[in-house]
Amino acid sequence: MLTTFLTRAEVSRRMQALHLLNEVKQAFAVRGVQQTVGFEVPGHLPTSLRLATHPGIPAWSLTVRTDQPADSKVSGTVVQLFDAESGKLLALMDGGHLTTLRASIVGALAADVLARTDATNVALLGGGPAVSSALKALRLVRSLERVTLFDEDLAASTEQAMKLQATLSARVKACETVEEAVALADVVVLTGSVPLPVDCVRDGAHVTVMSAERWQKSPLPESLLARARCFSDEKTSLPWAPALQGELSQVLSSAVAPRASVEQVTVFLSTGPPFLDLVAAWHVCEGAKHDEAVTRLNLDA
Repeated sequence: MLTTFLTRAEVSRRMQALHLLNEVKQAFAVRGVQQTVGFEVPGHLPTSLRLATHPGIPAWSLTVRTDQPADSKVSGTVVQLFDAESGKLLALMDGGHLTTLRASIVGALAADVLARTDATNVALLGGGPAVSSALKALRLVRSLERVTLFDEDLAASTEQAMKLQATLSARVKACETVEEAVALADVVVLTGSVPLPVDCVRDGAHVTVMSAERWQKSPLPESLLARARCFSDEKTSLPWAPALQGELSQVLSSAVAPRASVEQVTVFLSTGPPFLDLVAAWHVCEGAKHDEAVTRLNLDA
């Protein structure tokens, strides 16, 4: 059995966002076994191992993620797929871009069912690839009229806004303050290290916190959490998180209502449970199955 090796660029090419959106939505209906183990080696960065199986996928995944400094250009994440029957290594791929795209897809799915049906204005806090990925995923589920960005690096945010506007043919504006960015937003997405400093979110809005497990303290003000219905993609034990009204799977199945009224604020805490790594990795692996240009090696030779 040959093992497939996929670089960041190859992972990106095999990611069919609309198809993955449907696959992730279906995956929330039933889950397999998953576990996360964290550990530290003295003198090295904290590392976690994430294992998962899922019904219908004849493989199991092992995601190895090492926390990287904020300014690092290295993802520090590798995803491995193993054949469920033989235990052979099927594929090894860059996990940084994979998990960013997966998180964006889940965030878009959450916004689709938690945000108001007339939500068309989006604010994204943070910068870099996560912003572009989150915005492109949101466009799969909603028609957007107005997009605002805020990052502490205004020059970089302005450049990114210009690129996104040209690429997506949408009105995108970089703002000087968080308050300006979210003032008219129906959907607010925290993609990186920029918190929401004050409760400036208007009634009826939806807020998504990407990679919520990486925040040591709440990126949202207590006054906002107090008036919001909060959901997550799994039962979360975040020390700063409020009591959840339910999981995303319960909203997707209509077991739990997303909001009590049109003025209700909703919050989604995205933690990216391991089974989602497996779904995304299998999607990419299947997309590369017939590509002869991909590197494959016989590790038993």
